[in-house]
Amino acid sequence: MSFVYPIPRLLPDDVVARLRGRLSAADVPWVDGRGTAGRNAFKKHNLELDPASALRHEISSEIHQALADVRRPEALLFQYFAEPVKVSPCLISRTPAGGGYGDHMDNAYLSARTPNEIRSDMSMTIFLNDRESYDGGELVIDSDLPYSPAFKMPAGGAVLYSTTSVHRVNDVKNGERLAAVIWIESRIADPLIRETNGDILECLNLLSTGFEQSDERIRHMVTKLEKVRSNLLKSLAS
Repeated sequence: MSFVYPIPRLLPDDVVARLRGRLSAADVPWVDGRGTAGRNAFKKHNLELDPASALRHEISSEIHQALADVRRPEALLFQYFAEPVKVSPCLISRTPAGGGYGDHMDNAYLSARTPNEIRSDMSMTIFLNDRESYDGGELVIDSDLPYSPAFKMPAGGAVLYSTTSVHRVNDVKNGERLAAVIWIESRIADPLIRETNGDILECLNLLSTGFEQSDERIRHMVTKLEKVRSNLLKSLAS
């Protein structure tokens, strides 16, 4: 199975509430989501915030700022596991009852052959409304396999996953699903090495927090892990 990492409460509650309030206004410029789906348009039944709108730019900026705020452990986890070099603007979707998005693959590159080109190493879906407010709408990853994990995170929670797998959004049965999706170009293109790097960073963080500095064994372990990670990253340099 491809790398999948759920991050509960990736966005702070106040940010989620503010975004949801802005998206509930009467004048929000929603457009047909099929416009960004290419050959998969017939599988996609939702609305998206107009990519050219000022509101989409403002919401993207606010989400990007939250992802960069490494004072929050959830944002730090995102940085550990994604090692982002570029992060796309957010695609904001609204999926009412009866809507969904069938099995599909994300594009390998966004804004291809332009100065804003992004290689889509990872995707991340951020859930923006309470999961109790709608039925269905789960994100299903590796959906071409007989047994596939389905995710429906609390408001502000996210699922970060490698953009190497078929996935879908199950049909919404009742209510409405609000979500933001971003794509990430990582410093580490290989998904296995990227996952290994994230695991090492998580262990380093755990070992470096709350232990007695006099514990020689843990200090030695931290130093060794730092050596492993440093040499791993340097071995990938072109």
